[in-house]
Amino acid sequence: MSRNVDTDVSDVASCAPSERSTTSTEEFEHEPFSAFKTKVNQLCESIWPRLLPGAFEVTHMEGGSYNRVIGVHVDVSLKRTSWLQYHAARLFPIFYSRSADEPKQIQEFVIRIPRYEHAWVDQEVALLLFLAATNVPAPKIEHFSLTLDNAIGSPFSVQVRVPGRSVGDVYLKLNTAQRIAFAADLGRALRALSRISTPCPGTLDPDSILHDPSAAPKILRLQCPPRNAQRRAPAEVATHSKPMSVYIFIKDQLAHQREYDLSLHRRYINPWSKFNRIIDCLNADGLFEDNDYYLTHMDFEPRNILLHSISNDTASLSGLLDWDESVFAPAFVSCRTPSWLWDFEGDDEEELDESIAHVDPRDAELLAVKQVFESAVGAKWLVYAYKTEYRLARDIVRMAITGISSSEGYEVANRIVKEWNELRPTQAVDEIVPGDED
Repeated sequence: MSRNVDTDVSDVASCAPSERSTTSTEEFEHEPFSAFKTKVNQLCESIWPRLLPGAFEVTHMEGGSYNRVIGVHVDVSLKRTSWLQYHAARLFPIFYSRSADEPKQIQEFVIRIPRYEHAWVDQEVALLLFLAATNVPAPKIEHFSLTLDNAIGSPFSVQVRVPGRSVGDVYLKLNTAQRIAFAADLGRALRALSRISTPCPGTLDPDSILHDPSAAPKILRLQCPPRNAQRRAPAEVATHSKPMSVYIFIKDQLAHQREYDLSLHRRYINPWSKFNRIIDCLNADGLFEDNDYYLTHMDFEPRNILLHSISNDTASLSGLLDWDESVFAPAFVSCRTPSWLWDFEGDDEEELDESIAHVDPRDAELLAVKQVFESAVGAKWLVYAYKTEYRLARDIVRMAITGISSSEGYEVANRIVKEWNELRPTQAVDEIVPGDED
């Protein structure tokens, strides 16, 4: 299994240059980058007013489903000393160009611009400001705007550019030493994440952080359906969450989802009643003793994890991206095993069978990767990750948070019920089928 990386994957942007810019522009009806670039330059000049216009190099990067991403190289050595110098440099740039032997002082940033008008930019910014005071490797906010009153006519955030590349792109190129070093890093990061808790379930109230990043955060009650970038905020009024037991929280969420289904006339398929019975059994077994709520990255996939390699002997975790849909949830919800560390087949973790994540691989090198991750993440995390009852509870709570909006979702619900019935035949529940009005 041991291989050397033929090319160094360090010093690579957190997002690779786009190879599908035309498609992306057409899909989201954005103006072409060649035209948009001028506006981004104007935006940079307003963000860094003490730098000369030539201090900025704007580059196109591949964005994601929710955000357009622009790279910016900023030479902070190109400072203007006066109003006259600034305007003279704009009119006569040749006279203010750098000499060949003058050193540059380059800083790297990315600008994230939401693709949809309903994006919750203030919540994303607040989360990253909140994480800045922790040991979790997340992007750092340099500047942000929540209004349309700027050169690009959109809310945006400027983040310090994280070195490295997506795990989904480079993990197969790593040798065993690099995989072991990275697995240890990832385990430590997840352990650090498991220490961030509040007594209330829900989403971070951005106003509480934007007003005072050092203050204790306030938590908003989860809405149904959950807010995201592609739809406006739910009609229900956002209210602050209160401390409650994990058992009560789950029961409330299941009832909330049933109410929402009925509002859409989804009367005849009711997975929530089956989940209620399973949760009652798990609570009776004492599984919900920890009544704090922990920051949970709801899209913890290889594509959102950046890896930085500087030699054939090591590789490190440089950043966790896309915190947009994060919530504070029961401890076991965030403990979804990244078993792709020792069973990697590309950027689709959903293809992995979490029920066998605890099984040791036969290959000695892959086993070493698994063992170093387990040592770094800690025994308590592994109980939440591997124990079958916690795994089923994790799937149920995730569905109670996100809802079910597709046939694939109902297939997952059926899989949970089937596995529960095989695990606890004396506590079996009915299958989820049309016509069930329970």
